[in-house]
Amino acid sequence: MSNLIHINQTDLSDFFKEANGFRPRDIYKDWWTQEELDAEYKRLNQICEENRIIETKREEESLQRFNILIYRTIKNGAGNRKTAIRWLLQAEKLDFNLHDLQYFFWKYGLSYEIQNKWAKDLTNNN
Repeated sequence: MSNLIHINQTDLSDFFKEANGFRPRDIYKDWWTQEELDAEYKRLNQICEENRIIETKREEESLQRFNILIYRTIKNGAGNRKTAIRWLLQAEKLDFNLHDLQYFFWKYGLSYEIQNKWAKDLTNNN
């Protein structure tokens, strides 16, 4: 048993959840060889990297669709970005406040960073 390593189940479970979105159910053993452990961490890391690439692409596509919506709303008479967003909020019975703006941007699939930055920028200039 000298070549076996006792693993921290919590750390591996956390990494599994990060990669797969849910925790493993009794699939991990308490003792691993270094090679088994390295292979599992490599596999989970690869899944996380693939997920990051997919999520980045999804966020870029969402931002592009959102910008088209804003452009069309401006062309339909809003005049500027802030007014266009205000009109779109009103159409969804939302208020022009930080909480509703963050929800509104989330609903359109915008990244957390964009949600917060734009929501704060728009409400600070209110």
